[in-house]
Amino acid sequence: MGAQVSKTFNKRVTHVVFGNGHPATWRRAKKSDVKLVSVLWVGRCYDDGVRVDEELYPALNDESNPVLQRKRHRCMQPKDSPVRTPENDWRMRKKLDKMMKEHAPKQLFVPDVSPIIIDQENGIIYSPSLKRSDYMAERLKDMKEKRENLSPTGTFSIYCAKRTLVMTSMPTEKQHLVGQVVKALGGFSIVDQVCESTTHVVSGSHRRTLNILLGIARGCWILSFEWIMWCLEQRQWIPEEPYELSDQFPAAQICRLQRHLSAGEHQQDLFQDQPAMFVSQHSQPPTQSLVELIQLCGGTVCKTVRQAGICIGKYNGRRPVGSKILSEQWVLDSITHLKQLPYDNYNLE
Repeated sequence: MGAQVSKTFNKRVTHVVFGNGHPATWRRAKKSDVKLVSVLWVGRCYDDGVRVDEELYPALNDESNPVLQRKRHRCMQPKDSPVRTPENDWRMRKKLDKMMKEHAPKQLFVPDVSPIIIDQENGIIYSPSLKRSDYMAERLKDMKEKRENLSPTGTFSIYCAKRTLVMTSMPTEKQHLVGQVVKALGGFSIVDQVCESTTHVVSGSHRRTLNILLGIARGCWILSFEWIMWCLEQRQWIPEEPYELSDQFPAAQICRLQRHLSAGEHQQDLFQDQPAMFVSQHSQPPTQSLVELIQLCGGTVCKTVRQAGICIGKYNGRRPVGSKILSEQWVLDSITHLKQLPYDNYNLE
């Protein structure tokens, strides 16, 4: 990305990427007043294509711990290294133990500013007067000064007693970590499937799943697992915006903002002007899940094919003249792109 990498610490060094390094390197960097950042800072710069504010990704070190001082220098772990969990990482276990002992603050902080605005023609854009990095730095600085626990509902949602979180595409060890963080910080119940009380869907990969689609349809936060890791690092719920999977699922951000701006119960209108739909009993995803998705997006579902203008999934029986048989992918892809896609590519006739 254009930076020069030095194998030794010298006067030209401006940044030290520190991850479980030698205490002497940490002390020398502190004395030289260079920027100490974690490996995640490099990853975020690469993902965003810009130099991200270093204050958002500080390196951590515990010089008072004799175990760290005796450790030999290790190079940064490769990308295919095992995920850090409380069972195999003493730092993480120590943080979790500390969080478990602390009482969650009673007051919840919901900021009233955001860099996001909605443009009717161009969709979601960030306000040019307030860059996202500046916004995030201000948010984290405010939390650090006030020692407040940021509401897990984020910038646009409000607190409710029924708030739930869903995990998807996540191996067992990551699920266990999410459960530990939620237990320590509070504010959520974990459920298996997105429902009306769900506000956050945390994904271990970028794979499109049923819970991802349900989260989009309901206007939930769709977040990467990295958000959980940084909540653990900061020992509090942090702003969700930098960890939103908006590149992979652009409709998620739009639906989330629509949910915030709508008065009363949130309702999508994606399929509102479509004919009544009949979902085949042999469909994949299962019939009931497709029915829920269609209804959440404003569509009408009928119980018999005689009343339908569109049949979703394979169907070999008699049907009304002029009705269409479309693949289940038409529903899933339309929700993913938040756009009524042409029938032609999904016609099963």
